[in-house]
Amino acid sequence: VESDLAIVTVGVREVSDDVLKAQSAVNDKIAAVRQALLDAGVQEADISTDSINIYANYDYSDGAEILVGYTANNSLSVRTSDMENVGALIDAAFAAGANTLDNVQFTVQDDTQAREQALTKAVEDARRKADVLAAAAGMQIASIESIAETGVYTYDSMRNYAVADAIMAEGSSAGTLVQAALVSVDASVSMEFELQ
Repeated sequence: VESDLAIVTVGVREVSDDVLKAQSAVNDKIAAVRQALLDAGVQEADISTDSINIYANYDYSDGAEILVGYTANNSLSVRTSDMENVGALIDAAFAAGANTLDNVQFTVQDDTQAREQALTKAVEDARRKADVLAAAAGMQIASIESIAETGVYTYDSMRNYAVADAIMAEGSSAGTLVQAALVSVDASVSMEFELQ
């Protein structure tokens, strides 16, 4: 099915020899990124923290563990149903100081109908296969003894997905191209049949 919701994860990564400087630099930039996304029309409820971490960097080249600095990261997850402007949101985030693009995921806001269609097709497929197996054994299906849903999954299919030069060359007038993907909805069922 066609996606109608994009989830973009952008962030800031900074390295410093001082842990507080690394953290402060990330905090300042991520606040600017958040504000740029709000200014670009994203609703506050659609922006959430994806991850925050700070870790020490060590040099092991001389056979000893030597602390050489700290890396701080903070990333935001941004939900948008404005599929035409996903690239523009990425550009706005990078213009405001983001320096990582972790993910662009496509999904659908309401997959109820697609899930029902997938389940229907799964049952039809199971019945067709049971008929073939029964006929090959010289029998036929008398009834369905049991049926159970064993899984329904909606996921970004990664088909028709393109992020062309996610980070454009500085000074380039072209914006980030993001083409919405198709979303796959898969269902599986387990069925038992009585033969005659």
